[in-house]
Amino acid sequence: MIPSYHDLDPCPTGCGASVLWTMTEHGRRMAVDARPDERGNQAVYRDGAGRWRSRSLDGAEARPADPWEATYRPHVATCPKRGSAQPSLPGLPAGRPRTRRRAPARRFPRWTIR
Repeated sequence: MIPSYHDLDPCPTGCGASVLWTMTEHGRRMAVDARPDERGNQAVYRDGAGRWRSRSLDGAEARPADPWEATYRPHVATCPKRGSAQPSLPGLPAGRPRTRRRAPARRFPRWTIR
């Protein structure tokens, strides 16, 4: 299944390629290349509501692509500007640890029995 021109957007890193935005099984957005590719590892299909969905074909428990699914490559794997979009600075750690979220404020006071 090939997406229409209206389903495609330009690459967010500015490489000039057209990408198709899909929703993964885990509810995250993923950009895939505009044309199907046999070497791809994402099975892409359109659900009943017209949204593009994708699922991974890698892993021990992954099933092969179904007849209604086409195989695409993630755009992250083919984007020429991916490396220059976020250059790493020498001497800095790879990533920061996540901060802990504060507990939500209580709406009602706690009543104690004396």
